[in-house]
Amino acid sequence: MSRRVHRKTALPVAALVALLALSGLLSGCMTRSTTVGDRFAGEIIVATSPDNPRGAPNLDIPQSMASHITVAEYKETDKSGDQTLRIGTRAYYSDLTSGQFSQLADIIAGAYDNSNMSMEISGKRSGDIVRMRGTADLSDLVAQRDQIRLIVTFNGPVIASNGEQTGSQTVAWNLPIGKSGTLNADAQYPDPATAAISSWAWFLGIVCVIAVGLIGYIAFRNRDAAPRPGAPARAGKKPETDSTNSGPVSAGKK
Repeated sequence: MSRRVHRKTALPVAALVALLALSGLLSGCMTRSTTVGDRFAGEIIVATSPDNPRGAPNLDIPQSMASHITVAEYKETDKSGDQTLRIGTRAYYSDLTSGQFSQLADIIAGAYDNSNMSMEISGKRSGDIVRMRGTADLSDLVAQRDQIRLIVTFNGPVIASNGEQTGSQTVAWNLPIGKSGTLNADAQYPDPATAAISSWAWFLGIVCVIAVGLIGYIAFRNRDAAPRPGAPARAGKKPETDSTNSGPVSAGKK
């Protein structure tokens, strides 16, 4: 009897523990999903002519972004390949968050640290639209000598921009050297964080239904089928008799 009671108690408890574990897993996934957010990728070129007394611009990448940005020397030659037109740095970036993407403006401006150029860029979401906005004051740089090229790839199709659209999700800008300018681009795609939460919510709902059904099934299988005290015996079943007193007690002889 004790073994049966133990089994009846253990199975529902095990199912409940499993459900709680899955709930904790979902909670962790939902917490991480808020950090998914939008990601940006692309390319940066900063260059100048070899005779620039300020030297070639160099992109100084912070350690926190080093795993997302690859830097290499940049060299532009004429068609014959004999004459060097510009030298500098080329960087490829990928999987940058909105905050890291904004830092690219400071990195580009820092490449010309001997000038007074300034730059700001940002990528912000509004519903299903990711809006990239930027400003650049390059009045301290020299046209035909200096060059800044910024390429941005979004996670969805670009629907508007004031740059050169080189792909369905990519826009490139050759910044206006010697003057001020703006950078604008809009891309449309669902928020990755919202999509992650929605899919896990469906998963948890299905798991909950299965767990509740399993607990109910286990409870039904292990229910106590014995008759309650004082209840009539089941039809067709003879009442139990006391083996120690199988018949009426006979009166003793006097």
